[in-house]
Amino acid sequence: MSTAATYKPTKQDQQAPFEIPVISVNGEVIDEKLLSEELQYHPANDAESAIQKAGQALVIRQLLKQQIKDRASKVDNEEQAFEDLIEKNINFKQVSDEDCQRYYEQNTQKFMTAPIMEVSHILLAVAPDDIEGRIQKKTLAEKLINKLLENSSLFTDMVIEYSDCPSSKTCGSLGQISKGQTVPEFERQLFPLDEGIYDKPIESRYGYHIVFINKKIAGKQLEYSMVSEKIHDYLNLRRHRQAVSDYLYQLVEDSTIEGLELKLEQDNIFFGQ
Repeated sequence: MSTAATYKPTKQDQQAPFEIPVISVNGEVIDEKLLSEELQYHPANDAESAIQKAGQALVIRQLLKQQIKDRASKVDNEEQAFEDLIEKNINFKQVSDEDCQRYYEQNTQKFMTAPIMEVSHILLAVAPDDIEGRIQKKTLAEKLINKLLENSSLFTDMVIEYSDCPSSKTCGSLGQISKGQTVPEFERQLFPLDEGIYDKPIESRYGYHIVFINKKIAGKQLEYSMVSEKIHDYLNLRRHRQAVSDYLYQLVEDSTIEGLELKLEQDNIFFGQ
């Protein structure tokens, strides 16, 4: 239940090696070699964070091993034994239809079809790693937007003069756009907008976009019957994760752990490789 990403020490880490802590669980010391090996399975921006994740994974695994050892003399499949142990000890109950209906009513905005946008744009292209170039293009975009806010009829002429997108041949038109048709960073900023010229440039990996929302067709509300199964699955998964988290918290509370302060959350529970 570990992640497959790899932690790669930076040059600074290599010049100043980090110290591997001595971690023990109920008196049993975790082999330093195991911790060093476990580091590769936990992504992090720095050595301290990687050690925290790897150490936590091994501590939890050791706690589960100790629980299994107390209950059985022989284990053929340790991973399955962990899962069986957890399932037997967690307090988990499937959500009811009433729970799901209530969640739907409290979060209706989450269950709507995506809006459709009819968009034209001017792309001021610049490479992602060209810092100076991006500053210049952003400044130019802001100047052009200010002119367009005063006189939107200039848009077509600006497309012809400034846009680096092939859409310049069709007056900057991107046609009708729904979610998933363009890059995520562009869509994230685009879809909340109202019709008209947006008063700020939109940044993407391609550069800066001056956008003109010609028309916006709002999304439609989905009926509960259309999303009930999805809500059931989501709430059951969330409830199950909380139950597992609660069980592991209790194991930690009932144990003596030295060398590492555990920071258990639903999204960072690892059981090691």
